[in-house]
Amino acid sequence: MLAEAWTLLILTLLETILNVDNLIFISLAIEKVPNALKERVRLMGLGLALLIRFATLFFTSYILSMQKPIFHAVSLNISIKDLLMIVGGLFLIVKSSIELWNNISLRKQIEKKIDIKSQLSLVVLQIISIDLIFSVDSLLTAIALTHNMVIIAIAYTSSILAMIFLSSYTAQLIKSSVSLKTIAILFILLVGVYLMLDGLDIELPKEYLYFSLMFALLVEVIGSIKKKVQCMKKKK
Repeated sequence: MLAEAWTLLILTLLETILNVDNLIFISLAIEKVPNALKERVRLMGLGLALLIRFATLFFTSYILSMQKPIFHAVSLNISIKDLLMIVGGLFLIVKSSIELWNNISLRKQIEKKIDIKSQLSLVVLQIISIDLIFSVDSLLTAIALTHNMVIIAIAYTSSILAMIFLSSYTAQLIKSSVSLKTIAILFILLVGVYLMLDGLDIELPKEYLYFSLMFALLVEVIGSIKKKVQCMKKKK
């Protein structure tokens, strides 16, 4: 009983940490959604994402079989999982590159009439699609720790609830600072590169991603403190 509780705690913490990239993506994805609908889209996307994660548990044997190579390319053995990682990585690279260009471009964006329902559906679809890709990797990580599906289901639920709680604060934080938004976009770009490399069987410890994020945030915090100190000196 104690061993299962310890496994549950470790897996929940691990799933929450692994959801950081998903959390940042969601915060960026809902940015263009009308303020009155952001909360609804966030909850809808995360709720469906949780259902997808539960669905993956019922197809665990199939998820595991996705690691078997289906064809060979040069010296690589490509599986269905690898294809998902490559496609997901390409999507994140393209989307983050477009967002980065829009963020740093000096040109004024031309306002276009957009169907709100279509826009909301697209955002929810993006959240679900990316979470599905992350779920495959997450499930394989969870199975490496335990084969108890109840523990994995509880860990999934806890991590999604943590995302629901933190997503609004993360979105507000990113929106409050141009530099934080740039850091978030670049992080998603790195996640896309990581997924592509993973799909190509090139191992890159994911700790590097979180280290780069923490380093960038540390630089931002130090810069903010420095600006406040300079402002206080000027007032004196």
